[in-house]
Amino acid sequence: MAFSLRLTFVRRVSSSAFLFRAEVDDEVVLYLLLDREAGSVRPADEDGRPVGVRRLDLNDGTFHSVNADQDFVLLASHLAAQ
Repeated sequence: MAFSLRLTFVRRVSSSAFLFRAEVDDEVVLYLLLDREAGSVRPADEDGRPVGVRRLDLNDGTFHSVNADQDFVLLASHLAAQ
């Protein structure tokens, strides 16, 4: 179980997309792309390009993935709640 979570804004990727660095217990776990136009939070690389098919739908809170690991679910949910 995680003891600390940190989401750090990295940069604006486009007019509607924002890149965040997500850390659990002071280790970078993944980067998240919050895209308001697409209505989703997705894993991304350090440059803000989406990676894989996992995503959190911001409209209804549904996770779309065949493999939504615990860190992604926890961090994407936290970011969406902010």
